[in-house]
Amino acid sequence: MKLRKGFTLVELLIVIVIIGILAGAMLLASGAATASAEASNIVSNLRSLQSASLMLFADHMDALQGTATTVTIGGSVFDMLDSTTNGQAFRSLVGYTSNPQALVWNTYQFAILGDANALAGRAWWVGTSVARTDVGNRLQGRREGVQLYGTPFAIASNATAVATPDFISTNPNVWMLIRSPAAVN
Repeated sequence: MKLRKGFTLVELLIVIVIIGILAGAMLLASGAATASAEASNIVSNLRSLQSASLMLFADHMDALQGTATTVTIGGSVFDMLDSTTNGQAFRSLVGYTSNPQALVWNTYQFAILGDANALAGRAWWVGTSVARTDVGNRLQGRREGVQLYGTPFAIASNATAVATPDFISTNPNVWMLIRSPAAVN
């Protein structure tokens, strides 16, 4: 009997198909891992900005408990209710974070909503836009445990926020409550 050298065409094709299936499975797994990592990064950044905002409030508590809506940060005075300047105030408070120079902070928004006279009686929010649907789906699964919302809203001082977020392509935003007016009472 004669020994053959090499592989047949069928054997080579089977090996190529198996390698293709394994590569496809790895690509799918890496995409899911990337989405999960990005969702975790968004939640981490929201928590960092939530902590920074609470430190800002603690540093300026006397001014923010009264009827004033302005705060002085780094020598500049900001009206926290003016939507054109509260973004600048928000940019200043990233100095309270561990990496104030990070470019990522430009993608986050800050909102103070409510009808109370003082900032302390309003709901403070931090949020960002989610570009990828798979990341939004990951955040959708975490909304209860992390308390994420689809939109910021005013909260009465005797009410609590109920998590009703809906991460869909028409609403790609995610918001975290920084400070509820219920904490004032």
